[in-house]
Amino acid sequence: MRERDSGLVSTRANQAHRLAPVAGHHASSTEPTEHEIHLPGPSLSPPILGLGVTILAFGILFGLPLIIVGFGILVIGLVTWLIDDARRFSEAPDEGHH
Repeated sequence: MRERDSGLVSTRANQAHRLAPVAGHHASSTEPTEHEIHLPGPSLSPPILGLGVTILAFGILFGLPLIIVGFGILVIGLVTWLIDDARRFSEAPDEGHH
């Protein structure tokens, strides 16, 4: 059975394998965090980029038409990603302390 990790680490560098506290490791904090975790919303841009890169790679193997199609899809994916990011940035609240 595994013991509860209390923020102590045993290393061979310690005398007789004693446990030594590690700064900030598993520290229980009751104070509120300054920022909440932010996850981006769902977007089609990453799969479009992946498709473009894949077709571009097949184009390198099989010929110029696939290179052109893959590059076009790649550019579309980049543009949609940048537009999505610009929209989210403009909609974000200005916290003023960064």
